[in-house]
Amino acid sequence: MSRICTIPISELSKLTSIYTEDSRDHIEEETFIIPDYQRGYRWEADIHIEALLNDVLDFMNMSRKTDDRYCLQPIVVSLSTVRKDAWEVIDGQQRLTTLYFLLKALDLDTFNIEFETRTLTNDFLRKLIEDNEEDHSRPDFHYMSEAWRKINRWIGEHKKQKLKYAATLLDNVYVIWYDIESSDRKANISAFNRLNVGKIALTDAELVKALILSKIKGLYSGQELALRQSEISNEWHRMEIELQKPQKWEFLTANSPQDFESHLDLIFNLLAENDESRNYSTYLWFEKQVLSVGNTPELQAEEALKLWQRIKHAFACVNSWFCDATPDTAPTIYHYVGYLLATRMSKLRELYAVSRSNGKSMFIQELRKRIIEYIRPIILEDLNYEEGNKSDIKNVLLLFNVLTCEKIAEGIYNRFPFDRYNSIEKERKGAAGWSLEHIFAQNSKDPMKDPKAIKSWIHQTLQAIENIDFIYRDVLMRNDEEENIAREERVSIVSLKERLREMETFPDKEIDLEEFNDIRVTVNDLFGTAAIHDLSNLALLSAKDNSALNNSIFPVKRNLIIELEKKGRFIPPCTRNAFLKFYSPADSQPFYWGPDDQKAYFNTINEVINNFKSKKS
Repeated sequence: MSRICTIPISELSKLTSIYTEDSRDHIEEETFIIPDYQRGYRWEADIHIEALLNDVLDFMNMSRKTDDRYCLQPIVVSLSTVRKDAWEVIDGQQRLTTLYFLLKALDLDTFNIEFETRTLTNDFLRKLIEDNEEDHSRPDFHYMSEAWRKINRWIGEHKKQKLKYAATLLDNVYVIWYDIESSDRKANISAFNRLNVGKIALTDAELVKALILSKIKGLYSGQELALRQSEISNEWHRMEIELQKPQKWEFLTANSPQDFESHLDLIFNLLAENDESRNYSTYLWFEKQVLSVGNTPELQAEEALKLWQRIKHAFACVNSWFCDATPDTAPTIYHYVGYLLATRMSKLRELYAVSRSNGKSMFIQELRKRIIEYIRPIILEDLNYEEGNKSDIKNVLLLFNVLTCEKIAEGIYNRFPFDRYNSIEKERKGAAGWSLEHIFAQNSKDPMKDPKAIKSWIHQTLQAIENIDFIYRDVLMRNDEEENIAREERVSIVSLKERLREMETFPDKEIDLEEFNDIRVTVNDLFGTAAIHDLSNLALLSAKDNSALNNSIFPVKRNLIIELEKKGRFIPPCTRNAFLKFYSPADSQPFYWGPDDQKAYFNTINEVINNFKSKKS
């Protein structure tokens, strides 16, 4: 007799539309038994009760279609194990009891509620409804008394809308009815524990699964039905396990606005054309598709199987984006889809729609087109950290990283790790996420005053320049023709290191702050140039790691970047390359980020981006 469907509140008193067996014709009112394994009624009047009352009122007053529905959470039942023609409530006691109070207060037909072993509660409930006798001596009695009082007072405050409210409640407010087809008390207790211990609510995915498995009874029966249901359940489990893999999940949910309780909910949302703000809107969409073919069980079963095929196709589609590679090909779709999702330029549902209507080569072209439409108007030379276009800089640097990985990737073993990038980006809610790191520190001349920070700076700097005695750097000079020319200058730092070693041994309070900051400015001037805010001096780094670098000189930052990566922190490949002087001329000094380094780094970014824009698919 298993069923899953939505029913209006008006049918809770008698389930004639979904159960038409002759044996139920004599039933005048449905009876719901609250079994002894359930806790008592605990909804609070000013929180849960008021929320339900106001939600229905808001729905009544909103502009909507006449057939629109407001759906409450599921009521999970089975045939009673203690009484014939009654229902054992496995989940939904709180809202079912509240609906009972509300229907009684509105003078509407309702169902019966009985407590399996709490006879005193049964007696109290009758007196509360019939005689308005409140009792606060027991927890159950107290919460029921408060709920009954709250509902009656609220209805009195809205008496002008009482008739319309009652009609809306009966005809437009629905519950998801889920009969799990069990007469086994142990199975019911197990289901109750899963749904109530830890408050694990039924998800859209579980309800869709129940819908499909129940509807295919229109085509199969007996052993064949059991085998078909088992086959679907196994495929379902396999897809859920695949989506649970962190690399795949973070790749697909980069810009998802919601948290999914079941990973397969992501796939259902791709198919469902629904209002995601409503309770169980995804399930309701699937149910609507099944019912759209009429009431014939065979037709509904065929429609359910068609939906199942669409679910499998949608999973296969997005799964193929992640697995888009062979040992001989680069994962182009993976990189382009990952970039569009990570930058929020496209939503997953949009890309799925494009993929469905195009072959692989056309899909790749559309992905490239979307990226190019964003990147083409950006003039790389004009990007500047201080001019309000940090988002463009981040997206350009991310694309630089992604395209670099695509160029060298073969198969699935060397590609940009969107899972790690996206997990850090999601930290933005905590003021973390990704930031722009100045390769040579900005604001490096700001004085330092904190003794611990000073000692840390001295220690890190001495470690980084321990084996350096001389700095060779370009200095602009005027020649006889009054032209600026660059000349290499050799500068000794031996005396600076000696003085820093002395300061490192001083007690905190004995360090001369003015002298220290003079030395610090000199060191910064020697190991870098004036603070530069354009693309030639910027790289992607997580905000947490950025703060660890703390405006240090280049060789210190270089050492810290290496140490962070050794500890397992994710350093974007092009950021690592920049600090390792990968893009710099062969004779470039490893401890100095000078004009030639900046030029080579920028030219590489420019070349990679421009090659992408001009590349033919």
